[in-house]
Amino acid sequence: MKRYRLALLAVGFGAFGALFAGRAVEAQPAPAPAATRTLSLATLAPAGSTWMRVLEAWNRELRRRTNKALSLRIYPGGVQGDESEVVRKIRAGRIDAGSVTAVGLAQVHRPALVFQMPGMFRSNAQLDAARVGTNADIVQAFDAAGFAFMGWADVGFGRIFSRVPVRTPADMRGTHPYVWRDDLVMPSFYTELGVSAVAMQLPEVLTALQTNRVDSFITSPVAAVSLQWTTRATHMLDMPTNVIVGATIFGKRQINSLPADQQVILRETATQFHQLLIQNLRRDEALAVRTIGTRGITVGTIGATERAQWNEVFTRTRARLVGRIADAAFINRVQGLAR
Repeated sequence: MKRYRLALLAVGFGAFGALFAGRAVEAQPAPAPAATRTLSLATLAPAGSTWMRVLEAWNRELRRRTNKALSLRIYPGGVQGDESEVVRKIRAGRIDAGSVTAVGLAQVHRPALVFQMPGMFRSNAQLDAARVGTNADIVQAFDAAGFAFMGWADVGFGRIFSRVPVRTPADMRGTHPYVWRDDLVMPSFYTELGVSAVAMQLPEVLTALQTNRVDSFITSPVAAVSLQWTTRATHMLDMPTNVIVGATIFGKRQINSLPADQQVILRETATQFHQLLIQNLRRDEALAVRTIGTRGITVGTIGATERAQWNEVFTRTRARLVGRIADAAFINRVQGLAR
């Protein structure tokens, strides 16, 4: 009997020990998941557009490189407000970033708009040379203003779309073109043309075209198709007027709050995918120019005489903008790099 009781005690202590051991294992905390961060990015680019497709690809690569620790939440189509509001939200920390055009960039560093001045560039090669030569200045200026300049995201070379044939500057008289309400460049161009442009925000334009409030506009063929503006135009002048600039900017505080390794990955992938964006945009722009006639639009061309007339208007417009968006030294420097 005594031996039996000892056996029971041994079994009991063994069971208790096993139970205790099991609880000890259960009490050990599970490995903490890696901290995750989602950065918000606002843009006017419509869903499905060239710009949105590249931004979404950038997000996928960012998630892959950081093992899903860092990602983007992209707000397309202007749902976060116009670009002036987006910049204000970035400054206030309410959103982290924006892919913006000249209107947004002007809220941070006006001289970035020099690249959008009419007649500054005749080719992508000239634009690229000017950008390379001024890159350090642009990055430093945005940094000093509290922003990180992550890469150019242009809209493309603008062309004149209208409901009447336009070949010379005089042909624009009597038209009612749209101009972005916060634009600091194109109002001077229309002043030189002697045309009264109708100022409005981007989301208003399609309705204004449908109701005949405006009957012409300048944008890139890719943007015109993406925004459905080509449905309300009958003519396009195949003469680039200016580069419609765009870029992605982040709040510097927001980037500095990331771990160092994530900052590196964010900047590396930004460079990679903004280069891809420019490449894709130029491919799509060339295709859009070739095929715009299939959309019921008559494409007009010009000769040397008409081109000289337009160049005179471009030169006078640039002269008007000296001191308004940049000093003469910077404008001359950009022009010199483009030669």
